[in-house]
Amino acid sequence: MINKHVPGAPLEIAMGGRSLLTPLTGIGQYAFHLVQEFVQGGHNVRLFYGTHWSSQIAGGRAHEPGKPVGEPSLRTAAGSIAKRFARRYVPGLYRFMPRVEQYRFDSGVRGRVPHVYHDPNFIPFRFRGPTVITAHDVSWVRYPEYHPAARLALLRANFPKALERADHVIVVSDFVRAELQACFSIRPEKLRVIYNGVSPRFRPRTSEDTREVLTRHGLVHGQYFAAVGTLEPRKNLHTALAAHACLPASVRRRVPLVLIGVEGWLTDSLHAALSRSLKDGTVRKLGYIPDHELPLLTAGALALVYPSIYEGFGLPLLEAMASGVPVLCSTAGALQEIAGGASLMVDASDTAGFADAMQALIDDRTLRTRLIAAGSERAQRFSWRRTAEDTLDVYRQAVA
Repeated sequence: MINKHVPGAPLEIAMGGRSLLTPLTGIGQYAFHLVQEFVQGGHNVRLFYGTHWSSQIAGGRAHEPGKPVGEPSLRTAAGSIAKRFARRYVPGLYRFMPRVEQYRFDSGVRGRVPHVYHDPNFIPFRFRGPTVITAHDVSWVRYPEYHPAARLALLRANFPKALERADHVIVVSDFVRAELQACFSIRPEKLRVIYNGVSPRFRPRTSEDTREVLTRHGLVHGQYFAAVGTLEPRKNLHTALAAHACLPASVRRRVPLVLIGVEGWLTDSLHAALSRSLKDGTVRKLGYIPDHELPLLTAGALALVYPSIYEGFGLPLLEAMASGVPVLCSTAGALQEIAGGASLMVDASDTAGFADAMQALIDDRTLRTRLIAAGSERAQRFSWRRTAEDTLDVYRQAVA
């Protein structure tokens, strides 16, 4: 039996929580901020982590209306570890895991049926009630060579079915809407563009504000380029490295390139290209950065360098603009749409163009000032509260 919703009453929301099990990348941040806004708005959210349901996302703290939520609990992390153990040591069990997960999903919605189920990470479980999914890009269709084979197989086998089953499909930019319509058969009325937001934690900071964190990483406020994002081929860090290497040695030592993000996949060639620059200190690889440090490392940068080959949105770009940091990015995917003319843009393959733009950002204070002002104004148009309100509107349409 489907749980009928009374208009104006709080919603009972079931949400996929698997993207919250790992250090929060873009999709994890999206899910985290949606849950936070829903709870603060008085709605009830239950998360399905693949192994169990929970109304908790922080260590033992429940989702209570009006209270913030925190990072994933140890219990959810334990579920992820168990799954990895099964995949490595018990292949037969791992192949059976999707059925086990669907059974556990079904068990959790029998006694307490939600009004709506939303999976923020492309592929939902089967649910008899209203189902919403979010598609963040179709990079795996356009650039399959940039993705691991297992991820490609999963998406190819399941994403077209997910589009058919979903009552509504949220996309994070007009670019992604056009991409979905070009690559798949989907009714236009199913699609709703809802932009990502930006946390108020991303704001301009003084050198005093950032000193403790930057000192710990051997950095100086306003004297490094930040490249933020998971280390994977699509992010095109080869171009950032090659462009930075074109700068004079004295400049590279004074203004290093700093890679901030978790280890992704297919990175052997990247690590080979990194070896010399890591040794001489002109490039720093920080890896995973705790969530509370990222706004400070972003705000302390001279500029963000974002040469991605394909993006459905580009959250670090928006976070840098909100932090009062100039942005240098590629013209790829949705970046032109999100930047809105508030950044320097160069073709993703133009190494010399990126090098010239880096040098200009170092030398030209007037250019930096103009980009900071334009970026700050642009970032004010985005908020996670607006993202959540528009998403709730989709839920209400679904349950109607």
